[in-house]
Amino acid sequence: MKRRDFVLGTAGILGAFPVTRLAAQTRPCMQPNVSVQGGQGASTSCAVNAESDWLLRSGQNSSNPQPGVVWFHDFRSDAEVNSFRWTGGVGNDPNAASAMSRNTRRLTADGVTGACLEILRPAGTADNSHWWRPLSPIVGTGNGRGANDPGAAGSIPVQAYAPTQGGGQIQQYGRRGYYGHASYHTGSVFDGTEYYLQMRVKMDPRRTTAGNIQGGKLMYQTITDYSLTNQEIVTYSGAFRDPGVGSTNIFRMYGLGTFSELESGDSLRRVGPQVGSDLANYSTNPQTYCQIQRDDGWPGGSIDTCWAWSGGWDTVLYHMVPGRHNTQETRIQVWAAHQGETSYTKIWDEIFTNLYDGTPPQGYNAIILSAYQNGLNNSEFWHRYCQLIFSKQFIPCPQA
Repeated sequence: MKRRDFVLGTAGILGAFPVTRLAAQTRPCMQPNVSVQGGQGASTSCAVNAESDWLLRSGQNSSNPQPGVVWFHDFRSDAEVNSFRWTGGVGNDPNAASAMSRNTRRLTADGVTGACLEILRPAGTADNSHWWRPLSPIVGTGNGRGANDPGAAGSIPVQAYAPTQGGGQIQQYGRRGYYGHASYHTGSVFDGTEYYLQMRVKMDPRRTTAGNIQGGKLMYQTITDYSLTNQEIVTYSGAFRDPGVGSTNIFRMYGLGTFSELESGDSLRRVGPQVGSDLANYSTNPQTYCQIQRDDGWPGGSIDTCWAWSGGWDTVLYHMVPGRHNTQETRIQVWAAHQGETSYTKIWDEIFTNLYDGTPPQGYNAIILSAYQNGLNNSEFWHRYCQLIFSKQFIPCPQA
């Protein structure tokens, strides 16, 4: 897949796709005690519906605070989308000044609790706007929520941010809110050495239909300075099995501009997408792995060991521990759960050699939500997102 900077999208047709709102129905409660490598753990209390479950996980339930939560978004207002909309050739685009930019929008006909962010890619159109969010906690006048981000119980100072139409507030955000190796920490540039990001994603089932290609982007872990970075970790959109049409849409990531670094394997010959997944029985058969291509040159492998998007509101939780430049110590882990599941499955766990851009700071300070397709035309599809939580601690699996 080629890596290119964002380009300004041309005008297109503002499409719509009928959806059914998901009711916040009562469901059986569970109280899982989840532990993760490194001794961290999290317990969830009994949540009876989607709203109370969201308030619990995002730390808004005062009786059970989550002190690690830095910020959260459930797109309860248009401003939560507008504040971080960015369009190539324009810059910050809170007013959605073009028809194409209005395809990055808040949708009230879907979402776990009644709203979500939708990035629509109409057929025959170029790349359009994206949602580009610094990792810093931000003041309420800038984050779109009207209240300051929690900033890990106030341990991280909130940052000023005031997007203007055509402004450069994202790309001029500067040396703030980074996460990276402790040896790189200087002054107030870094907010931590590792982080967790939870989000609920609905992948359009049309993403694997005829007319849609493999090769798009769903989410970047990156920086604010520019969209193309050496250290970007991109979650793939449309990683479906060869030949693709009508096939399974598999979770896949790449780094350093190619698939090779995150999917080339390790000393245990864990290879392909979803390295270190609990779905593959590496302990008894190291050649078991998630196989996408019909013949990728490696022995073993099966489509049955791949975790794939369901078309419902799936949950993914990323754990990122950035290492030093050109040193095999950056760790990325991913847990996932399909809609209706109340416990995670670990689908990725890998330590790899990361490379950073030459100019410090070396780390991560932003995410991008996107439907970027390298300028290639597709049939219409969308990506939808809700219930984003960024935290310095493990985030429990949704219980509703």
